[in-house]
Amino acid sequence: MLMFAIFLLHLLHTALCQGSTEQAIKTLMSLLQPKEARGDPFPTIPGPAQYEQVCIVGAGPAGIHMAQSLKKIGFTNITIYEKTNRVGGKSYDIKYRGIEHPQGTIFAEANYFDNLIPLAQEYGAGDYVKIPTANVWRTNSAQDENIKLRTSQFILGRVAQFTNSTNPKANLGFLLQTVIRYVKLHKQMFGDYEGDLMLRPKEDVMFRIRGTFMEYLTREKMLALVPVFKLSNELQGYGHLDEVSALYGLIWNNPKLMITLALRALKQDKEPFSVYVLRDGFEKLWKNIVQKENLDVRFNTDIYSITRLKNRVALKIWKGSFLKNEQCDFMIWTPSMANLLRTLTDTRHEEYNLFKGLKPEFFTANLVDMRNSVRNGPYSAFMHNLDMKVEGGVTGEVNMMGFLTTDIGTPEGIAEYNANNSELKTSYVLQLGKEFQDEKTLNQILQDHYTKGFNATDLEILNTITWPYFPRWSPEETGQARHWQVFNMQGKQKVWYAGSSVSFESIRGVMEYNNLLLRKMNKINY
Repeated sequence: MLMFAIFLLHLLHTALCQGSTEQAIKTLMSLLQPKEARGDPFPTIPGPAQYEQVCIVGAGPAGIHMAQSLKKIGFTNITIYEKTNRVGGKSYDIKYRGIEHPQGTIFAEANYFDNLIPLAQEYGAGDYVKIPTANVWRTNSAQDENIKLRTSQFILGRVAQFTNSTNPKANLGFLLQTVIRYVKLHKQMFGDYEGDLMLRPKEDVMFRIRGTFMEYLTREKMLALVPVFKLSNELQGYGHLDEVSALYGLIWNNPKLMITLALRALKQDKEPFSVYVLRDGFEKLWKNIVQKENLDVRFNTDIYSITRLKNRVALKIWKGSFLKNEQCDFMIWTPSMANLLRTLTDTRHEEYNLFKGLKPEFFTANLVDMRNSVRNGPYSAFMHNLDMKVEGGVTGEVNMMGFLTTDIGTPEGIAEYNANNSELKTSYVLQLGKEFQDEKTLNQILQDHYTKGFNATDLEILNTITWPYFPRWSPEETGQARHWQVFNMQGKQKVWYAGSSVSFESIRGVMEYNNLLLRKMNKINY
């Protein structure tokens, strides 16, 4: 295996030196050859029977997808309890100026063609649009010199710290060689596995991936990938590299995503190996599923308590000033596990120990109108705020109208977009923080960021919503195999734990975890 990896590195180096992009692409694509999954298999778990009343708590992507999946295999008695008046959870879009603007879920990449994209096409919501890469603001002042960086300038500029070279081709070659080593090691440790969560790693692998993602990259001499993960991990709200567990980084940045990012670096990203938005937003998909499948969703449901009895689960639900009792034969919980611990009357010691450590950060989405701001393409990252971990700082901006411009993928299209800054711009502006902050404080940070740093005028914040985001275990806890410990509890006492808390905060993560539960469910009852 080592000799094969060295051979691939030699091929890539030769291809880049000779200017053969075609050969470099072939080398990268060869990394996707299947390899047997490595690790301890997931156990078979108890699940609901077709004749049973199944209660799903939460009408976000995890809950709606689970209900749709159960119905597809013959389940008919399904009720979804949702605390708000809408479906979709963080898949939340606002129609404004004739376009759906995301206030949560936004991107799809190559892995989504295995789950989300086929589902969206089946339910009439699958019109996807390829988008350009994220450009980078080096500082928070448009007056500074060399503040605007293209993605390639940002990444290769930081890679140059390791090569001591100003030659872009040499730096790109070093970056791609590091991508190959990353993918080869990923496959060596985990193999090719179905879905998003790998089999439970062996003890030697758990030791190798111990600690934070940054510590892992340092040990494996792959720090050249840090600027890539600044954009794929930190900008997406998936934790700072020196804080988040290496396991989470390896779950999200799997081989298919890494190949996609490498192909984008070569400007050779073609379907499915690119990054996309859904033209009509993600929320439409979950609404269409509910409507087409005639799913029973009980909106504005306030669950007071949940008690697990011998053969059923009892829910107490507020109805005005009274409590109403409802019975389920089997419950699937998809919101945060912190909420589950607050709601259960009979929390088991094992559940408490596993779920108490899950901690989210706070991801604030804003819909903002402005004019005259200095532009850097329709998708941009504010690197100073990411590097300095500015609490509540503006970390990213997305302009859907820019994405939908016909020639936005060309240098000329980007230049024209940047030049038209006197026109009204409506953007999805992101802020990140470790602690919850009130809306007034966050809005002031945003206002100052654009008016003082980027010359914005006529700025109006149309909507602000803060999501508790990416609940995760600490590096120490993930090192104790929390994900697989939770899976070993699945189905006991007539409950499945689903959603982002036990998988990963992404549509692909929660969908594939649902698929895993259904694959491993004991089929004796249906």
